[in-house]
Amino acid sequence: MTSLSPLNTVSSAATATKSLRIGVLAAIGTLDPRDSGDTITGLMLGQVFEMAYSMTEAGTLEPCLFAEFLRQERGGAQPVYSAAVRKGIFFSDGTELTAEIAATSLANAGALRGRATVSARDGRVIFTMSGPSPRFENVICQWNTGIVLERQGTLYGTGPYRLAAGTTIQSMHDAGLARLERNPKYRGKAVSDELLFVIQPTDTDGTPRRLIDAAKRGEIDLTLNLSVNDILRHGINGYQPMMQPGNSTGILFFNNERPMFRDVTLRRAIQHAINPIPIAEICYEKNHFAFLAGDLIPPLMGKASGSTEMRDRELLRKHPAKPASLTLLVPWIPRPYLPKPIPAAQEIARQLGAYGIQVKLLETRSSEHYFRSLTVGDYDLSIGGWVADNPDPAEFYESLLSSAQVSTGDQYLTNQSRWRSAETDAALAAYRADPSPANRKVITTMIEREAILIPLIYGASTAIRSRKVKNFHIAPSGHVDFAGVEMF
Repeated sequence: MTSLSPLNTVSSAATATKSLRIGVLAAIGTLDPRDSGDTITGLMLGQVFEMAYSMTEAGTLEPCLFAEFLRQERGGAQPVYSAAVRKGIFFSDGTELTAEIAATSLANAGALRGRATVSARDGRVIFTMSGPSPRFENVICQWNTGIVLERQGTLYGTGPYRLAAGTTIQSMHDAGLARLERNPKYRGKAVSDELLFVIQPTDTDGTPRRLIDAAKRGEIDLTLNLSVNDILRHGINGYQPMMQPGNSTGILFFNNERPMFRDVTLRRAIQHAINPIPIAEICYEKNHFAFLAGDLIPPLMGKASGSTEMRDRELLRKHPAKPASLTLLVPWIPRPYLPKPIPAAQEIARQLGAYGIQVKLLETRSSEHYFRSLTVGDYDLSIGGWVADNPDPAEFYESLLSSAQVSTGDQYLTNQSRWRSAETDAALAAYRADPSPANRKVITTMIEREAILIPLIYGASTAIRSRKVKNFHIAPSGHVDFAGVEMF
């Protein structure tokens, strides 16, 4: 296997073999897809580890490592589902996939904790649910449910590529490069011999200057972190832009465990005071009104059903419990739902400052720093968002609103608002069982009434690619299958 090369040897390494160079803004945060929570990690590890089901370009599901869709073995309050694994699939070390290996891997997936107990019997993977989940295939198609074979501390996958020997998180940071090499045991075709993820961190203000310069020098073949605006503004030649509606929402989260935010009238006052229009204008220079969030759920997942209530921007000015200061946690790099996190956070600070509230930005340095802060709840407010991992709106809602998704101890979970409510959980359960417009309206009305969080803007999937690149597609989930991308 090829070892990692220093960044300044990318061009020579790329000419020695058939390589595809992908520009990214950060190294991955973990080598185990089941522990991951950010899009760059999902982008890289999604080439190595496959899921039980995969999402097509049309946004539908199809069996991948499983041979069939789930079969219901038992109904009731705790249903049981099962499926057989596909025959003739091998991990990169030559081990054949079995139901037992799949069950062991899925049992350790963070996305399934508290939702299902996973076991194997008679060549089938068995899911014993903690509650009704009629569209459970949508859960195990997420990239954080990738199926892993762990052997003597090494993680193997069944995907078209494998991690180069000796790859560690630290080696990627040191080299500014992550290399994936073709998996010789993969059952399909991988066009490129290797994928080179060229890591170009942003400037302190979030500007991707190094990535822009790398593109201008022709050192990358494509990136999902630049757009048509970057091509025009910086004179990047030889690249074609791509932009399509995204499946994500940028959000301002209250830390509802803070004593001050137990007062719903204060949350509502801040909700009314925040104007998302300048934030949309900062993040999207052209047609920014099209990206204003009218609902928590992004448009690709259904028509907005949020409130059209007029805002009273003076509620906060006269609120008797208005705080003198707040902290605002900020992601370490641009996200699909937040292209310019620091300027957007500064705009929120400016808006709240007009009401006499001093906002201190907590700018994180890395994925570890960011997710650790979220895990321990070390913030008053957090600006971030959520990308739909699958086409089911119930999963989007539950990830952000369920009491079961509030982080505890050292375990990062996804409810950044740290909102716990039996009423909300009941509404989520009703919507999961029956995803009707009426049940969805109950949730959207509750978000607005309780001011649990504040949807700000919708994300977009953007990319630029060299004119030599073809067969490059972005799935509705924002994921890319690089195995079929060609250079000519």
